Amino acid sequence: MLPPSARPGRVRLGGMRIGVVSDTHAQGDGWDSPPELLHALRGVDLILHCGDLDALGVLDHLETVAPVLAVRGYPDPHEDGDRLAEMLRVVEVEGVRIGMVHDPRWPLPLTFTHTLGFPPGPVQDHLRPRFGTEVNVVCFGDTHDEYIGWYQGVLFLNPGSPSRPGMRHAPDDVGTFAILDVHQGVVSAELHKLRRGQHLD
Repeated sequence: MLPPSARPGRVRLGGMRIGVVSDTHAQGDGWDSPPELLHALRGVDLILHCGDLDALGVLDHLETVAPVLAVRGYPDPHEDGDRLAEMLRVVEVEGVRIGMVHDPRWPLPLTFTHTLGFPPGPVQDHLRPRFGTEVNVVCFGDTHDEYIGWYQGVLFLNPGSPSRPGMRHAPDDVGTFAILDVHQGVVSAELHKLRRGQHLD
C-alpha cells in the first residue's frame, strides 16, 4: 500500500510523452513561466513538476499546454485535490512507475553534488519504503542542476530549472527541462536546454 503522501498521485495512464520541470520559482500570480518553455512543451501529453513552484499559478500556466501533476517543495503552498501532492507521489504509465520527490536527500538517503551518491545495498530497498512500491524512474529537483543517470536499473532524472538554472550555466541562460517517453513499457529520457527566443512564433 502506498503511503498517504504518495497515494493521491498514483495515476494510471496510457503510453505518452511527458514533460518534466522543476524549480520554476514563479513570482506573483505564477503566470511567468518562460515562453520558450511553454513552446517547447507543446505536444506533450502530461507535465510533471518536481516542486519549488512558489505560486500555484505556475501549475495553471503549464496546464494551458497539458495536464499537470506536481509535488511540493519546501516553500510551496498547499492545494486540495490530486494535482499537487505533499511530498511524494507515484505516477504509473504503461506499467512504468515514476516516483516524484522534490529533494532526493529527503526522504531518500541519497547525496547530490554534481552526481548522485547512493547508500550500500539494493537501491529498491531504499526507494520502496519511501514510495510504497518499487519504482522504475525517480524524478527530482531542488538542485537546479540537470542530471540524468541509471543506477541498478532505475532512471534518476533532474530536469534542472527552466528559469533559474544552476551555476554551470551562463548568467543569461533561460534554463532546462526534460522529456520522458514511455512506449510499451519502455522509458527513455532526454534533457533539453532552452535558448532565449528560440522557436517562438
